[in-house]
This record gives sequence, C-alpha cells and structure tokens, in this order.
Amino acid sequence: MTIKNPTDPTCTNCEQEAILKVGNYKSSIFEAVSEAKHYITYNDCEFLSIDISKLNLIDAVKMCILSSTFHYSKYCNGKIKWIVKDEITKEQIELLSLDNTEVEIKIIKHNYADIGCNKRKLYVCK
Repeated sequence: MTIKNPTDPTCTNCEQEAILKVGNYKSSIFEAVSEAKHYITYNDCEFLSIDISKLNLIDAVKMCILSSTFHYSKYCNGKIKWIVKDEITKEQIELLSLDNTEVEIKIIKHNYADIGCNKRKLYVCK
C-alpha cells in the first residue's frame, strides 16, 4: 500500500485529504485492510481517497466494507472516495449504501495509437 502524506510539501493534493493506493495482495486482502485501519487509527484523515483499481471485485468490496466501517467509527462526518477499475465494481459498492463513501472509476490514460487512428505517424528529426 502506498500512502501520500498530506503534510509532505511534495504532495500535490489538498492538505486535508490523504491518498492510499492498494496493490494486489496475493496472500490475503486482510493485510491491506489492517494497513488501512492502522493508517486511519494513527493519522488525522477525515477525508481519504483509496485507490483499489488493481483489486478484483470480491477483494474490492471486502476492502470497502471493512475500511469504510472502521473509518466511520472514528469520523462519522468523514468521507472515503474509492477509486475503482470498472462500472461493475462501482455499482456493487454503491449497492452497499454506505453513508461515508463515494465511488469513482479510474481514468485510464491512453496513448496516441489507442485513440482510433489506424496509422501512427512517426517523424524523424534530422
């Protein structure tokens, strides 16, 4: 899990929002949940963004339920923005009707060849 510290001067986000990025956990998703709980316990993070776009649907829902509930117990007026990989994951998390969550689909950056052009134009500098 990667954490951006909002008090770090190199952090480009708002000072009141922290960002956590969850990668693929091969052994157990509960490792990621415990890291998120640890971060919530020891940091002031009323507004939190967690990128779970690399998790599968089941693990993303587990992460969302457990971490959102723990976050709500500390910050009843706080919010967690979940960044997911697709519309299906977004719909399943929204069905949970958790009061402190927002769900956003991660925008994938494409290169020039993905835009729909059949041929890629290359220029050689002389």
